[in-house]
Amino acid sequence: MKLAIFDIDGTLTQTNDVDSQCFVQAFANEFKIKEINTNWSTYGHTTDSGIALQIFQHNWGRVPQTTELCQLQQCFVELLHSHYIETPASFIEIAGACVMLKHLAQTKDWAIAIATGGWRASAEMKLQAAGLDITQLPAAFADDSISREDIVKTGVSRAKAFYDQPDFERIVCIGDGIWDVLTAIQLQLPFVGVASDTQKPLLENAGVECIIPDFIDFESFLKALDTASIPNQHKPLQVQNNSLPASYFETLYGTNPDPWKFETSEYENKKYTATIAALPKQRYHYAFEIGGSIGVLTEKLAQRCDSLLSVDVSKIAQKKAIQRCQHLPQVRFEIMCLPEEYPEEMFDLTVVSEVGYYWCWEDLKKAQQCILKHLEPGGHLLLVHWTQYARDYPLNGDQVHDSFFDLTPTHLRHLKGKREEEYRLDVFERVF
Repeated sequence: MKLAIFDIDGTLTQTNDVDSQCFVQAFANEFKIKEINTNWSTYGHTTDSGIALQIFQHNWGRVPQTTELCQLQQCFVELLHSHYIETPASFIEIAGACVMLKHLAQTKDWAIAIATGGWRASAEMKLQAAGLDITQLPAAFADDSISREDIVKTGVSRAKAFYDQPDFERIVCIGDGIWDVLTAIQLQLPFVGVASDTQKPLLENAGVECIIPDFIDFESFLKALDTASIPNQHKPLQVQNNSLPASYFETLYGTNPDPWKFETSEYENKKYTATIAALPKQRYHYAFEIGGSIGVLTEKLAQRCDSLLSVDVSKIAQKKAIQRCQHLPQVRFEIMCLPEEYPEEMFDLTVVSEVGYYWCWEDLKKAQQCILKHLEPGGHLLLVHWTQYARDYPLNGDQVHDSFFDLTPTHLRHLKGKREEEYRLDVFERVF
């Protein structure tokens, strides 16, 4: 059996505009937050939960309380309902969606599931208004996670239980947004785009090869399900054009104190060992760590440094780093957003570990100039980054490392490099 897993807004229902309007209005009504960036693709997680958390962090410097999220959701649904009463045409289905779901459910080959970045209450209200009934289908919502990837995984897991399938021979995502494409790439799943007019070129540019305008032609949709491929992962790298903001990281650490499992991951532990082993000198006078996070690598670096400055944009993460390194008097911490800010000191070691891909190209170039300016002649620059594609990030690890090779041999000399299955490590020396 194969699984078709559908998004909702813009995929099954024509509700993108009214959804955004009511979502923004709910923040204004409940919390007096009126200045909201509605370019949803710039948020770390393009889900109702993820966006709400980031808006709270940006405006109030904290994650919302459970009661506040409940208030927001209730107001959101009430606004949607009011709009439906006034303008029911704002809640119509994507042409042919209702009939398509009925026909697809009758096939022997295909199972159906729902995975949406919207909250359950608002999603069900919009579907009901559009005449679509998903109450008998396995589904996952933003109530389940802030991450679209996790929502899709949850939807697949519930579908396996619902259809009594240990696994599906093929899983296809159907969606309309760039974030849907990036989720499919991250999960390595075939993707069918639902788009016409201005949205179609955006999906094409993001690497989607199979795009339908609607579901009127059921046979064509079935063919699309069978022939859809994983989007070309190299094209969407340009979709996220902005450096990730501090609120993105505060949201992550506010919901999970160790979101990348720095403390417990065997992969991270082996990478840290390789990082320390790659240092050309046994001892450094004044080192600089960019993006110290919760301080796991900081603690290890400190053993090789007379003085170490560790900076991060997240107050939540750095608080934990300070606690971890409180027995190390040579370590100093500062909250700093690079490249807009940079220390005045000169360093004989700068470490850029798992942070470069959070910058856009422009900010990466600015950061490089700051690094060069404040790295002593003969000083060392150590880079180590995960090289896989990540939906949230403007760049990948290879792009970051390759850009530093562009600075050789005039400004930097490459001393050594190491490539493992999932990460890359390079060491440079500042040219005199």
